Amino acid sequence: MDWFIDILRHYPVIPIFFTLGVGFWLGKLRYGSFSLGSVAATLLVGIIVGQLDIPIPAVVKSLFFILFLFSIGYSVGPQFFHALRGHGWKQVGFAVVEALICAGTVVAAAKIMNYSTGEGVGLFAGSQTCSAALGVISDTVRGLTVPEPEKDYLEQIIPACYAVTYVFGAIGSAWFLSMMGPKMLGGLKKVQDEAAAIEKAAEPAHTAEITENKQSAATSEQIETTDMVFIGLGIAVGCFIGAMSIRLKSIPISLSTTGGALLMGLFLGWYRNRKPKFGYIPSSVVWFLDNLGLNVFIAVIGLTAGPAFIPAVKSVGVTLVLVGAVCTMIPMIICIFLGNKVFRFSAPETLGCVAGARCGVAAIGAIQDSIGSTVPMVGYTVTYATANFILVFSSLIVLFVV
Repeated sequence: MDWFIDILRHYPVIPIFFTLGVGFWLGKLRYGSFSLGSVAATLLVGIIVGQLDIPIPAVVKSLFFILFLFSIGYSVGPQFFHALRGHGWKQVGFAVVEALICAGTVVAAAKIMNYSTGEGVGLFAGSQTCSAALGVISDTVRGLTVPEPEKDYLEQIIPACYAVTYVFGAIGSAWFLSMMGPKMLGGLKKVQDEAAAIEKAAEPAHTAEITENKQSAATSEQIETTDMVFIGLGIAVGCFIGAMSIRLKSIPISLSTTGGALLMGLFLGWYRNRKPKFGYIPSSVVWFLDNLGLNVFIAVIGLTAGPAFIPAVKSVGVTLVLVGAVCTMIPMIICIFLGNKVFRFSAPETLGCVAGARCGVAAIGAIQDSIGSTVPMVGYTVTYATANFILVFSSLIVLFVV
């Protein structure tokens, strides 16, 4: 076996793509209406393969994570800025509130359980399914003026604790929002009836939107290739802006290269919608960058966290899994109430907002399957776009408070 392990360690592309392939295959398997999903499955496979202690260059993780964030920003940019001109401001405000509640819940739990800074940040990223936080935190940790051994510890313990708590964070939130969420809002039948009424009222506007989209698609079909100049320079400029920082005492404050890439994606996605002949990226390419970027990033996280995973579980105990579950559930319970009673969102929109504000990709699919409607997407799009920025940077609250 030594020669086999040596090959994997010398050629890390092999375990990366193996983890990616098996992760996607495992994520597609279903038991009834449940499936693990590609992200959770890839993470689990990565942790298992990572027990072989395979070194992966840090730049690989950063590169694919930036591609993921840019593609996310590009795809939701038009809806994000459009929503800011109307009802979407309430959804943006809701996403900010949920991010603060998520951070506050984790900080409280970490203080009660006497967790270290690394354990607290990993708990936040995993329990709130905020994979993007790992990239921002990594950039911030590397810029801290602390001894190198402490940096090394943080970079190992954070993804390990993330991995321990992420599985329930993803699966538990999808189950809770699709099964228990409707019950909190008056019952599944009530939510379904409300969604049907919203769909019926929106039919005339939807027809007009379909016509507009067909016209836009006709324009796009005239261009067959991806604008690589647009992607390359867009990401470079975004990362450059994000790399600039100011120091608050000894703490560097910046968007980070990852945050800069996301913001540039949002802006260029919006600008592309206004100028259809500029910066064309086919939807299939956006899907590819989104899924490949996120899942390679997660694969590398699993592979590099693998050696520290078992020691992390031994260090913080199985209790971390239970604490992670509590930190997943409490913000959702509070935010379902706030969304429906305080922000006055409709029941299906409330579920979509709660899922979006915690970047719950698996959750929104489960919600739509549960109520048999796409209406929750009305609340999901803007809060998801906002959360990719706000929720990510709220992780810094945990980093500097715990």
